[in-house]
Amino acid sequence: MNLKHLALAAGLLAGAWNANAAVYRCTDAQGKVTYQAQPCDGGATAPGNRTLEVETRPSAPAPAPRRSPVMPFDVPAGPAPRADDPVRPPVARPAPRVVEPAAAPAGMAQWGTQADTMAVSGYEFTAGNTQVLVDHPARPVLLVLSSYHSTAWQVRVAPGTQLVGIVVGSHDRQTTVQGPAQVPVVTDELPYAYEADNLNFRQLIRRLNSRYGVTQLTALRGSYTLPPLTTLRGPFVADPVLTLEGIRPEPTRYRMNFTLLSQDGRRLPWTNTGPRDGARFNGIVRGGGIWAWGKGGPAAVRDDGREAFVLEGNGGTLLWMPEGPQGPKQKMDWPSSLPPLSWGSALAWDQAQGVLALVSFGGEGFFYRYDTRRKVWLGATSLKDRDLTGLAFDPDTRRYVGVTVNAELIVFNGQGETLEVLPLGKQLADLGSVYDRGNARLDSLDVAVQGQLVAVFNVREATVTHIWTYDLRTRKAQLTYKALE
Repeated sequence: MNLKHLALAAGLLAGAWNANAAVYRCTDAQGKVTYQAQPCDGGATAPGNRTLEVETRPSAPAPAPRRSPVMPFDVPAGPAPRADDPVRPPVARPAPRVVEPAAAPAGMAQWGTQADTMAVSGYEFTAGNTQVLVDHPARPVLLVLSSYHSTAWQVRVAPGTQLVGIVVGSHDRQTTVQGPAQVPVVTDELPYAYEADNLNFRQLIRRLNSRYGVTQLTALRGSYTLPPLTTLRGPFVADPVLTLEGIRPEPTRYRMNFTLLSQDGRRLPWTNTGPRDGARFNGIVRGGGIWAWGKGGPAAVRDDGREAFVLEGNGGTLLWMPEGPQGPKQKMDWPSSLPPLSWGSALAWDQAQGVLALVSFGGEGFFYRYDTRRKVWLGATSLKDRDLTGLAFDPDTRRYVGVTVNAELIVFNGQGETLEVLPLGKQLADLGSVYDRGNARLDSLDVAVQGQLVAVFNVREATVTHIWTYDLRTRKAQLTYKALE
């Protein structure tokens, strides 16, 4: 036993005792002492062995996930850790509730290539003890257990099934694991992900890939409320959603060219199949939903860059920049003749006519128009409770196209009057992976339009993650671009 292990053992023995978590001190025939969660071989334990409690860091009370859409004035939910959050490296736990790290099992980074990975995940549980039965003798298994609330996991294996390891993650640090003897248990910071078509699952598989070499899951068993027993037994069907790459984009014969704005107001050249000429614009694209406005709210910039408008704060302040996005700002007065501006969410500019369009988010919502040449407001049209997150103007058809939090396309005429509403949700492949359904609204979509083609794109963390190309003539959509994980 090296000095690190001696220090760990001393720290464990110095802790407070409690009957909820057992640590067994075992001595082999050569006198080597180990500490483990399972009873020693032969059922014997060291004299005076007792159960151990080690103080954990306090956890915040667990809020229930939102079952209804989040209004813009709500506090955003999302207790699960994000994939790019700074986190401690995964550590092996010699007992379910031991907090200090012990040496990680050898070969842990290759577990995903040596075994089939199976995950069980949920938000809450119907019982204090949750059993998992793994029946998969065909190949070794890496078992992943993740949750928000705590439970006492009890892992059993059918004859012939081999576990290479158990990885457990929970927001609630009172979660414990009891598994087969000699199977290493590793704790990690993992999001709960009880459905594959969800942003949480993308974060989970990326974390498993970076830690354990996992590139796909053989099975995912999950639900909001997990039952007392979950069985992992085949046959298992290959599912592209359960892979690190996920659903792939499709080839398309349609070609669109458009520009997106950077956070500092520059125009970035894009197509509906990705950045133009192989450029990379990760981490600098303006957009990503109302919670990303701290790095630049919705904006409209003149083609020559010499004039710009931008929404700031909670979308209730419209600024004019007569010298462009890097120049001085002037707050625009809001006329009493128009409905008050609250949660302005998108801007689009008809530069040929000099008309700026602005839409608001939350409540009834309005489509406002402003004459940028005469400096007068032209009026407002009700959006009838539709919340737009993106808006674009097409100079060829002289129409506006917007996208809503319900994944609808809305086509407007030049006066801001609704011409048609086109539901898209069932056509946008992989849409669920861009947000956490039930905990957040889909407010990260935006649009570009060129004639009869519309590019619907998603921005997360200042990066375009997906582009869908929609043909207004055929009413069909394709996933034509997806950023690499």
